Amino acid sequence: MHTEIHRADLLFILISGSLDLLFLFGIWLLYAARIKCRWAKFRMHNRLKARRKAMKPETALEKHLRKVLAICLKKPMDPKTFLRYAGLIFLLILLAGIQTVSAPSAFLMAGLIAVMPYLLLRVRVETIRRKSSYEGEKLISEFLCQYRISGLNIYKTIEQVILVSEGTKITGRLLFKLLLELRNTGNSQVIKEATERFAYGINTGWSRMLANCIRISAESGTNVALALEDIQIQLREARLLFEERKRLNSESARMVIFLAPVMYLGTVVMSVKYLGMSFERFLKNQFYTEQGFLLILLILFLFLINLALIEIINNQRFDY
Repeated sequence: MHTEIHRADLLFILISGSLDLLFLFGIWLLYAARIKCRWAKFRMHNRLKARRKAMKPETALEKHLRKVLAICLKKPMDPKTFLRYAGLIFLLILLAGIQTVSAPSAFLMAGLIAVMPYLLLRVRVETIRRKSSYEGEKLISEFLCQYRISGLNIYKTIEQVILVSEGTKITGRLLFKLLLELRNTGNSQVIKEATERFAYGINTGWSRMLANCIRISAESGTNVALALEDIQIQLREARLLFEERKRLNSESARMVIFLAPVMYLGTVVMSVKYLGMSFERFLKNQFYTEQGFLLILLILFLFLINLALIEIINNQRFDY
């Protein structure tokens, strides 16, 4: 009995499903042309919207972030994505902070934390620039040698420099990114932007001259051997001046890097040992009160600013 009922239900489902499919098939036969037309319009609209968005010129902030992100990250990140992440961090910290502190303090804390990733990127950029600037002599020497061996072919030259050159780890990575961009385009504007990003990664006079030589050779195939020789001669003279400046400027501002943490730890020891405050109470006052948490954020923020200033001012790049 139950088997017969089960079979009847199954037969009913099959017949209903078949009728529904036939109904849908009939609708498709009647309105197939209209559906295809609507779908084509929808795809065309999205394609035009994406193309319009791609052709929209970047703002100055987006161009700056693209250069910074291209230097610091192995996998490129879109500047808008970075800004979205920064905005998300800002909102999360703001929502968390506004429940325990006043609105102005919450905005200040959220702003400080949201801008920290950019400050860290700037510190890394300055470190990369300083280190890569010392690779200039080896890079230009090898570049000129391979340029002549490759028969003045700038693409083969860059490829060979990446493969055989030693002691040019950072500039070799920047050249590799540049080569990928050059091989994927023949547009003079794109070539110019790619070489500008390469020069921005080192940010020296010789890197800008080298980038200009690469651009000219990639666009028109012009022989730039004499220009490369001139860069090499100027770098040899700059080496002598750099060694003299290094002897004269023997003091080191890196003491600040160690002094600031030691002073903070000293305040912790003094608070616990001489003021009779327990370590747990100190942590509570530092991280679970509005004034203490704001103070530690300001300390971290100013410490990062200090690191950036040390990298920019005292660790000068090798240039002429």
